[in-house]
Amino acid sequence: MKYIPNTREQLEEMLKTIGVSSFEELIKDIPESLRFKGDLNIKGPLSEDELISYIRSIEQENADFASLKPLVGAGSYKHFVPSIIRTILSREEFYTAYTPYQPELAQGTLQTMFEVQTHLGRLTGFDAVVPSIYDGASATAEAVLMAMRLTGKNRVVVSGLLNPQYLETIRTYTAPHKTEIVEIPYENNLTSLQKLKDILNSETAVVVIQSPNFFGGIEDVEAFSKVVHESKVLLLQVVTESLSLALLKSPAELGVDIVAGEAQSFGIDLNFGGPYNGYLATKMEFVRQLPGRIAGETVDRNGKRAFVMTLRAREQDIKREKATSNLCTSHNLNLYAIDAYISLFGKEGLYEVALYNTKAAHYLRKKLLETPHFKGVDYPFFNEFVLNTDLTEEEIKERLLKIDVIPPLKLSNYFEGLLDSYLFAVTEVFSKEELDKIVDALGR
Repeated sequence: MKYIPNTREQLEEMLKTIGVSSFEELIKDIPESLRFKGDLNIKGPLSEDELISYIRSIEQENADFASLKPLVGAGSYKHFVPSIIRTILSREEFYTAYTPYQPELAQGTLQTMFEVQTHLGRLTGFDAVVPSIYDGASATAEAVLMAMRLTGKNRVVVSGLLNPQYLETIRTYTAPHKTEIVEIPYENNLTSLQKLKDILNSETAVVVIQSPNFFGGIEDVEAFSKVVHESKVLLLQVVTESLSLALLKSPAELGVDIVAGEAQSFGIDLNFGGPYNGYLATKMEFVRQLPGRIAGETVDRNGKRAFVMTLRAREQDIKREKATSNLCTSHNLNLYAIDAYISLFGKEGLYEVALYNTKAAHYLRKKLLETPHFKGVDYPFFNEFVLNTDLTEEEIKERLLKIDVIPPLKLSNYFEGLLDSYLFAVTEVFSKEELDKIVDALGR
């Protein structure tokens, strides 16, 4: 534990260096209404061993998240992360990796980017992949801006079953462009293709479909592709659960133009909310409008294999008016995790994990429907599904927490009117025995 105390004299010296006379002057721009009022009730002064004991006593009040298994997903999934991946990430040369702006100093970083691009290219079916963007939400918003640049239009049609947080991010990114955003209604937990036909017009730049959608539903992306392209509009598929790509047809096979995804499922634990890793994939003909960075493979003057930065489209690297984005961050430590995870599991391993996910989810849904408390409509889904229940939210929480399970997502938090609907997520962290315990707890 790092503990750096400051004397009053040191505090005064720091304030003087900053150019203010007091701490109050330092924080004068923070409104009074937002400042903490009252006593922090901090014990002290304490010796070092007393302080450590005190902090540990506070720590004991926290829930042990590692021992809990979540039935909640909605874009954040608890998958098993093999210990070898954490061991690899703990290597100093990885977590202190140099920035890839100078390739001669960053061959390892660029090689990892190249390998992750290859993995994601195989999963999505596309040749051009930006492997690291802040997260899936910002990747989706960047993809929408990309589609608007490609078409010169600013009308965006979005599935009503896109992750609501992703939709908010799109609204934020497109606000300066005076973008018109139209939502497609949904029926039986899937986006309505007929409603899309009524909404499409010649001013539309892109149609955004999430599959598996926010309710876990597998959309008929191929049918959407046909309708969208008949209107000469681009189709963007959002993938928040990228493990599904190991089981389902690739977006490229289904006629998608751009994929915006979240790779958190590949070796990145939940970590109380981040960091995540978004990515973009598209056709080579659209590569000039991609934001972010792409690494390429070549040979040096001695004929030795080497890696270089092939694409950087931000304003520092090209003429400002031609920049696609000011996006410059690459989550390289996440890329090491993704590279290690996919490389270790391989094509067959990813398929087996994905297959277990969908079988386990279908098993739990079937068993819950056999109890008197649950009902729901049939629809194709991957590892998430929606059920209605006559149990109260408190009853669900109380019953599941007793068996160390985090309850499913109450959908009324995001969708008005779905008062008794819950979104269940099932991954490989649940055994059949544990799923049976859930059924027993909720079915009584």
